[in-house]
Amino acid sequence: MNEHSAVEAAYLTPRREGARCRLVPAPDRTVDAPAHPLLDLVAVHDEVSGRDLLRLSVRPLDGERVQDRARAFAALDNEILAGVRLARASHGPPPAELSRLVGYRDDPAEPFALLEPYRGEPLDAVLGRRLLFEEERAAFREGLFRALFWLQACEVVHRDIRPGTVRWDGGGGGVQVCGFTSATVAGVARESVGVGPWASHEQRAAVGRCDPRDDVWSAGLVLFQALSGHDVSGGGILPLDGHPGLAVQLEGVFAREAEERPGAGELLARVSGAVPPHRTGVGDHLRQGRTRFRENRERKRLAAGWVPPDGDGSAPEGPAPRAPAAPAPGGPPLQSPVPDVETARGTGRSGYVGLALLLVLMVAVSVALFLRFG
Repeated sequence: MNEHSAVEAAYLTPRREGARCRLVPAPDRTVDAPAHPLLDLVAVHDEVSGRDLLRLSVRPLDGERVQDRARAFAALDNEILAGVRLARASHGPPPAELSRLVGYRDDPAEPFALLEPYRGEPLDAVLGRRLLFEEERAAFREGLFRALFWLQACEVVHRDIRPGTVRWDGGGGGVQVCGFTSATVAGVARESVGVGPWASHEQRAAVGRCDPRDDVWSAGLVLFQALSGHDVSGGGILPLDGHPGLAVQLEGVFAREAEERPGAGELLARVSGAVPPHRTGVGDHLRQGRTRFRENRERKRLAAGWVPPDGDGSAPEGPAPRAPAAPAPGGPPLQSPVPDVETARGTGRSGYVGLALLLVLMVAVSVALFLRFG
């Protein structure tokens, strides 16, 4: 939509209730760049409901590669799928710490998502001006862990938590995590998503299966930067020794593997002493809806000119590849992962065995020669 045009369309709410909208641009409202470079995020006003909203859509890609357009559709679908799951699994509006999906149009030609306006501003913009005030720090810490807790309860893995997707409203709105264009569900095979140091090493390496504790790694780095003032993006070992209080709260967050990290509930209990009640597991109706949505995704990709590769592109069955070992705790992997320790040990043992066999063979040959020739 251009600066002066209006868009009339039908859409579905997260609970698949039909609705209509007439969206007009709201140029007086500033909007941050979307989390994904192939998408457009614009401020709009819905004249039907009277609400101010955000409209997320695939930007015109004339002349772009077909693969780029398919990735853009997939990013938009990720935002919609995460929003639907969070809304339906929460038994009401998602918590304030997460951005909220109002509705979506799942049309192969012109899909879009409607979101509630974000609160506050990106954390990197805040930290570019000042550090968090002392009275803000406890609320930021608890709000970030609460967001992680709800993502884990809904089996959603964000995969792109960083200062650009974590927002802070110092006027009382608190933390809000947004930008779900890379999100997926727990248990699917990992893909190489995100950049270091914010994305965990196993996520960048695309090994194993997605785990909510992938986001724990990312959020730990965001929290450390927000509360210590240390520029995490600059690389190097985190100076945890200089912040003993933070070190206690983040204990285990940078463990070698996701399974060794604390869950979001444990982190929340560390700072608040209580964990809100929640449902465990996600109903089959959400999984069936995700299957239908994936089928629609393929239609959109085909409409964009995408040619599917061999196979159906679904996550492989059976055990996922094992993650390589990460650097020691206290130093998030800012470079490539180190070799697997057990593999290295196994290689060393094989070398010793080979050397021993060679020595035995040499002794046997020497004895034979002595007996033959005296």
